[in-house]
Amino acid sequence: MRVAAFLRGATMAACGVAGAAFALKILPTSPVTAQDGIYADAQADAGEALYEEQCTVCHGELRAIVPEMAALLGDHTFRNNWRGRSLGEMFEYIQETMPQDAPGTLTAEQSAAIVAAILRGNRVAAGETPLSDDPAALHEIPFDP
Repeated sequence: MRVAAFLRGATMAACGVAGAAFALKILPTSPVTAQDGIYADAQADAGEALYEEQCTVCHGELRAIVPEMAALLGDHTFRNNWRGRSLGEMFEYIQETMPQDAPGTLTAEQSAAIVAAILRGNRVAAGETPLSDDPAALHEIPFDP
């Protein structure tokens, strides 16, 4: 009798744990967005310095009103081109193809800092933690200023 009661209790407990695990899997979670303070101001400062050093030759000043050469990173054309695309895509594009005269020479940390500067240049608020330099994590975050 005690064994049967124990087995019933154990089965109910197992079903409860399995049900909770299932509920956690199917309940929607709030996705992280660019608006969630995903970069730190210090990181964006470093990114702006890198941008000035590596990017202004082709892209012009980050805060310029009119683009000097390539698409201005903070204007509506840039935002419309990248809106909804992932920060991972932006990060990998920068890391693999920039700067144009020396593609692939930026480190992951430098690329993340430039993305942080781009976010700030597009008036996305900073947070407390630096932007990740993990492309897989960044692919989960859409650019949506």
